[in-house]
Amino acid sequence: MARTVTDAAIALNVLRTPFGAVRRERLPRDYRTFLRPGALRGARIGVDRRLFSDSASADAGLNAVAEHALDVMRSLGATLVDPIEPPDTTSIQEDELTVLFSEFKVDLEAYLAGLRRTTMRTLADLIAFNDEHCAQELRYFGQELFHVADATAGLADAGYRAARERCVTAMRGNGIDRILAADRLDAIVGPAYGDSTAPAVAGYPVISVPTGVTDDGRPGGVWLSAGFLAEPALLAFAFDLESAIGSRPRPRFGGTVPDDPPDAGICAIPIESRIRTRREDLPPDV
Repeated sequence: MARTVTDAAIALNVLRTPFGAVRRERLPRDYRTFLRPGALRGARIGVDRRLFSDSASADAGLNAVAEHALDVMRSLGATLVDPIEPPDTTSIQEDELTVLFSEFKVDLEAYLAGLRRTTMRTLADLIAFNDEHCAQELRYFGQELFHVADATAGLADAGYRAARERCVTAMRGNGIDRILAADRLDAIVGPAYGDSTAPAVAGYPVISVPTGVTDDGRPGGVWLSAGFLAEPALLAFAFDLESAIGSRPRPRFGGTVPDDPPDAGICAIPIESRIRTRREDLPPDV
């Protein structure tokens, strides 16, 4: 999250903490050196058209903003391979949830272990606190996701390890890497509100670039993703696009703040009846 691509490069200089496979790689001393006009000239960019379609998630206004960005990229000399066949993220949905819930519990408890002036040390502690302070904490929504995460068995669990391996394989070698190689692409582009599951699961970089607003004032743009350690290329492409389109519009006051949502009535339900740990009990959009 940054005001400009330049600010994002500065932040990356500060935030990078190489570990795992990255520890063995040579990283740039200063990511700002890649911020230069002309980076898109000659680049091959694949267009992920999934959310430009008539799907339930498609948004005509935001799509128009993204299409404008694609036109600007063409004008800057990029070759757009349109469309590409994107990774099938639906094939890993269940495995991805297993990984997310398992890692959430472990990482949250690692964070809590370092805090002072609190007795909260586990996810179960937080669940109990929320139940004890239901009127304040559970007025609008429940904690079903906490219960599902708390039921996971840790990162040594065979089910977690197998799910993670399937996710990484599907989104790296059989996903982004395959697509980039097949069409000799330098990056993949899609609408900023779209599905960036593939780079997130693969552990590959993705950058979102604001490129305009809809007729009714909503901000839109595109995201760009690529392969392992492709941050320099993505920053360069994003900077070139941003330089051509201009600075993002300043936010405008959109009216009054909406009313609070209605009380969900959770606290009127006995605690025993609130606890749901089965994955199939979750809302369909989780």
